[in-house]
Amino acid sequence: MRKLILGVIVLILAGNFEIQARTRQAPQQPPPQQQPPQTQPPPAKPAPAKRRVSRTATLAISVADASGTPVPNVLVTVEGAASRSTRTEGGRIAIEELPLGRYTVRFEQDGFVTVERDLTATAGKPIEVKVTMKRLPAPPPAQVAPAPEPEAERPAINAKPALFDVPGVIEKEFVGRGAGKTTPLACGTDGAATLIQLNQPLQPHTHDDADEFIYVVAGEGSASVLGAAQKLKAGTLLFVPRGTSHGLTVSGRNPLIVLSTRAGRGC
Repeated sequence: MRKLILGVIVLILAGNFEIQARTRQAPQQPPPQQQPPQTQPPPAKPAPAKRRVSRTATLAISVADASGTPVPNVLVTVEGAASRSTRTEGGRIAIEELPLGRYTVRFEQDGFVTVERDLTATAGKPIEVKVTMKRLPAPPPAQVAPAPEPEAERPAINAKPALFDVPGVIEKEFVGRGAGKTTPLACGTDGAATLIQLNQPLQPHTHDDADEFIYVVAGEGSASVLGAAQKLKAGTLLFVPRGTSHGLTVSGRNPLIVLSTRAGRGC
């Protein structure tokens, strides 16, 4: 038993000696130095965003009358670098996104004098356009034309139907070599028929109250109507409106014989 205990003690001592020898042989390492904490740089500030420069303009329009009352529904027309057309609401309107440049702005409304403004549209704040429109003067009262005087009533002619033998009348009333001869045949309230025989020209004249129908019975000649010559011969009919200047000329040796009927003028 004693030998066993001594053996254990010897083993323990031998182990201690070995541990001390290893400790003396191994170089002592200096304790690790603590690294100072690293300071993080502050985050970089973001670059300011570039402000976008507007390339359009805005017109802030207000329209009023001379008393300052807004004028609604005014037609606003913009002409220039661009064209726009719109109407005011309550006397105001904003026209946006106009290209920059020179413009003519016209303001129109019924009952008001049209106004025009020239301006230059620039970028930035809205451009205020204040317009005063003047009312049109009231039209003068319409002048009432005096009522035309009633035409005097012509007395009715107690005309009766009649039948004429024109060749027989010519033979009986023949002009011969005389300058001319006029023979009334018939007349009524608004018309008359006359036989005219000419050896000499009938000077230009007018009938203001009657149209004339000239029928050539015999002979040859010409009619001057408004300065234009019209050839006449037996069987031709010439119509001359009232108020038209006309005259007759004879050609040849025989007299020019015509039947003149006036419509619109009686006896």
